This record gives sequence, C-alpha cells and structure tokens, in this order.
Amino acid sequence: MNPKAKEDVNSHTNKSVHTDQSNWYAKLHPIGVDQQTTEPKRLLNLSIFFRIWLAVALVLIFCGVVVFTQLFGYVKPTAQQVIEDTLLDTSKLLAASLQVPLTSGQLYDDAYHAKLDAAFIDVPAIDKPIKPADKNKSGSSFRIYVTDGDGKVIYDSLPTSKNAEGEDYSRWNDIYLTLKGLYGVRSTPDINSTRGSSIMYVAQPIKDEIGNIIGAVSVGKPVDSVLPYLDNTRNRMLLTVLLISIVALILAGLVAWWLKQSITLVTQYTGALAEDTKKPYFYLGHELNSLTDTIETMKHRLENRAYVTDYVHTLTHELKSPLTAIRASSELLEDDELDTEDRQMLVQAVGEQSIKMQQLIDRLLLLAKTEQPTFKLNRQLTPLLPLLQSLAKDNAAKLQQQQLSPISIYIDDKDMSKATALSADILATTSIFADQFWLVQVLQNVLDNAIHFADSIVSIHIHNTTQTVIIDIFNDGKLLPDYAINKAFDRYFSLSHQSQNEHTSMSSGALKKGTGLGLTLVKQVIEHHGGHVSIRNIDGSANDTNIRQSSGVMVSITLPLAKD
Repeated sequence: MNPKAKEDVNSHTNKSVHTDQSNWYAKLHPIGVDQQTTEPKRLLNLSIFFRIWLAVALVLIFCGVVVFTQLFGYVKPTAQQVIEDTLLDTSKLLAASLQVPLTSGQLYDDAYHAKLDAAFIDVPAIDKPIKPADKNKSGSSFRIYVTDGDGKVIYDSLPTSKNAEGEDYSRWNDIYLTLKGLYGVRSTPDINSTRGSSIMYVAQPIKDEIGNIIGAVSVGKPVDSVLPYLDNTRNRMLLTVLLISIVALILAGLVAWWLKQSITLVTQYTGALAEDTKKPYFYLGHELNSLTDTIETMKHRLENRAYVTDYVHTLTHELKSPLTAIRASSELLEDDELDTEDRQMLVQAVGEQSIKMQQLIDRLLLLAKTEQPTFKLNRQLTPLLPLLQSLAKDNAAKLQQQQLSPISIYIDDKDMSKATALSADILATTSIFADQFWLVQVLQNVLDNAIHFADSIVSIHIHNTTQTVIIDIFNDGKLLPDYAINKAFDRYFSLSHQSQNEHTSMSSGALKKGTGLGLTLVKQVIEHHGGHVSIRNIDGSANDTNIRQSSGVMVSITLPLAKD
C-alpha cells in the first residue's frame, strides 16, 4: 500500500472513531478504542429489570404530579367561574321577580320577608313559629339581600341576629357598581370558613317599568359550599391515578422481566456457543432475534476460520509421513544395482503410501462435511438388516485377503446372515430414520477397523430396547490398552502412531497403520443421528453371550428406533 493510500485509510479510520465518539452513548460504551489501563469505578451496577422499572416509575411520578397539579390548578378557578355564572343567573331571575314587590312597597312588609325567609333558610329571619311542613326543608347556601336605590338594605336572608337590614351597602362593590349601571360583583373573606375561603356576590339592578334603577338584589354563595365536591373529585382522581400507576408499574415490571429473561437467554446462548446450543427465538423481540442471528453468524465465521486453519495444519502434518516414504522409495528405485525383490518391495510401499494418502484425504473431506454448522441429514426409514447384509457381501473380498471367516449377523443371538424373508416384528425392531449415505460410511469405517485388526472372526450383533436399537460390531483381535479406549474417538489418534509395544495390534509382524479419522467420523455422524457410540474390550472369561465367550474388541452403536 502506498503512503498516500495508507494516510487516507488512517484519516478515514480516525474520522469514523471521532464521529462515533461524538455520540454521548458511544462515549459511555466505547467500541474500537484502546481499553483503559485502570478499571473505571462503578457506583451502581443495576440490572436492566430494575433500570426499566425505575425509569417507568419516575416517569409516572413526574407525569402524575404535573398533571395532577395542573388539573387542580385549573379546576378550582373553573369551579369559581361556574359559581359566578350561577349567581348571575339567579340574581337576574330575582331582579325580575322583585320588580313588582319593590315598586308596590310590598317588599317592606314583614309578611313578605317571612315568605322569602322560608325559601332560603330553615328558620325564618323573624321570630315566628315553624310550621311542621318546614321542618324537613334543607337550608340554602345562598345569601340574598335587596337594597333600595340609595343602597340601603331592605331585606337580608340571614337570620335576624346576623342580617344587615337597614344598613347602608352603597359602598360595597356589588351594590355600588350595580346602582351605577355596571356589572356588580365582589368577593369577601368568609370569617366562618376554616379553610380561608371567601364568599362571592353578584348583583343585578331592579328597574321600574320605564327602566330606571330603583334598587338592587345581590346573591352571594360561599366557595366552601363547593369545596366538598372538589375534595371528593380530587380524592377519586387521586385514587384513579394511583390505580393506573400501580397497573402501569406492574405492566412495566412484566415487560422489564421479559426483557431481562430474553437477554439472559441470549447471554446463556452466547456462553454455550462451544456446546452447539440451539439459538433462542423471541416472538416479540425483533432486535433480540437480530442479535442472536448476528452472534450465530459470527460464531460460524470464527468456527470456519479456525477449522480451515486446523484442517490445513493437520492435513499438512499427516501427509508428511507418506510423502517422505514415497520420496525415499523413489530415490532408492533410482539405484540401478537394486535387485528385483527389493525393487518390488519399494514399489509396493509407494502404492501403499499412495492409498493411505487417498484414504486420509477422502476421510478428511467427509469429516469436514459433518463438522460444518450447516450440515443436515437426509433422513428416511432404513431397515438395518438388509443394509448390514449388503455391507457384509461387499466386504467379502477383504475378508478373503485377510483370511477371515465371512461376517455373521445376529439378531438376539439368532443368525440372520442369509435371511431373506423378514417378519414385520423384525423390521419394526430394527428400522431407524437415518441418512443412508452417512450410515453406510459409518458402518463401513467400523467394519474396516474390525477386518483390519481381527484374527479370524468379525461379527455383528443387533439387539434393541423399547426406544433404541444397538449394533455391536465385534472382532477377535487383541485387546486395546486402557489409554487407547479413552482416546479412540479423538481425531488422528491411531495405535499405529504410538510407540510399538506388546499391546499394539500386529498382523504378520507388521504394524497395522490407520488414518486416525475413521472413528472420529463415526462419532460425528452417529451424534448427528441422535445416538452415541462406544468401544470396549471383551474378555472371553466374562461369559458375554453376545460374542459367545470370544475375546476381542467391540464397537457399540446406539441409535433411536423409528417411531410409528
């Protein structure tokens, strides 16, 4: 890369980092920057559940206080306006009703006062007996007083001990303004109120027939009379707000709990990536599903990258030995003085090493397919007995070369090697859902090992449980050392790779070689089928009925039976 291009890339990178860091959230969660040398102080380490719940609670409290304050700051003046409108309408009605009594002088009579008192208070203003019909009447909260044209009070609805009849009210705003033809209203502190309230008065002129103002009527009402209704409304609204807040907090808690559980699942899935855990799916969490998809994609890329590196490294290492042998043999073959027998031996060695390289590459390719994250099986109903009979027939030539007996197949100790007509019960108890291609690869690998190490016998025993079918492939070769049993399914492990000792399986004095990939492939494929595989030594003295007291090595493959 030339210096100018490198400078442009660095400039672009620095610009991107600077742009990201200009975001306040990016400053709190830096990405792509150097880590701090000292761990920052964490004053609070709250869970996302508590954070969401606390945020919703604070929002609800703030909104509740603001709405409640604003609402009641508006309701009380509105209630006062309603009182004023009511007083205005009442005073207009009374002014029209009192025109005739005031003009005729009837308003000055005590009898007329008594009628007015009966309408506004429980006890008349004048001391007269209370009629039985008046006992059940409720008192009015209105105060009504009437003045003449000079502002002198003619009638006051208050009791005799408190009324202002005969007093001059011409200087009170409601009477003063009304007698001048203006809108008369006043508000006076209520000395009887325990809440520091006031009494509102609205006055209207009383006019004669030609329109001259001959008096005024003023109607007053204490604001305290509506406060109980406002208090009741306030309490009901407060209770409603509390109930709504509680329900909202519960719903917020449920949402926060759901998010916490979902994030916990993502965290668990991320922590268990090495175990090939199935990723979770969230029905109401698009962002969480996107996150798990991104994590899984990243996992696959990292696995593929690491797998390719390991694949190339191990393949190179394993090919060294046969390539070295072929090269050494070819150099010896160039010697003209080499006799015919040695030349033939070297040619045979070249062929054997070539075959080993071919087997190594083939098995590595098969193993690479099974270890891919996208590997899938093409399952179909597969009867085991016909498949095993076909494999036994295909391996007949190998058995003859090794001077071994034909492979015997047993189902519950009954020889089924040459059986053709199979009952429905046998098919039901020996059929599985499997990918036939990969199942054949597995069984062939196990049979290759069995034929390779057997002394005289290779046999297959099938037996089943209520849920599974077990395939035991036995060879009567020498027993495996304990360490080999534990490592048999490890990649590239083979007894031929270990130092020669008395436990190593031998045939005709020559070390039997293997790729070390066969049983690894077997384990991978069987686990993809939902089964498992194991290997163990069989000691004839243990009286194992399946192998009729022969000593040797047995590979057991357990697979789930096909369900109806």
